[in-house]
Amino acid sequence: MKNPFKKNNHTALIGAIVIGSVAAGAIAFLFLTEIGNDARKSLKKKIKSFAKDAAVDAISKKAKIKKKVVNAAANHVVK
Repeated sequence: MKNPFKKNNHTALIGAIVIGSVAAGAIAFLFLTEIGNDARKSLKKKIKSFAKDAAVDAISKKAKIKKKVVNAAANHVVK
């Protein structure tokens, strides 16, 4: 039989609810406000640039091609 006086630890549940609420608020801000629209466009450019740089680094290391050549090809493909 369970002990009725033992308290359950709900710390993880409360933390998940707080993180989910903050994430939902941030997403709502990005999609429902004019400032959020500008921020979303800026974030999209930064993420695209970061992903392109990471891909250039990975390809140049794996294929042993100079970064300059891979970066030129990536600039041609990703606009």
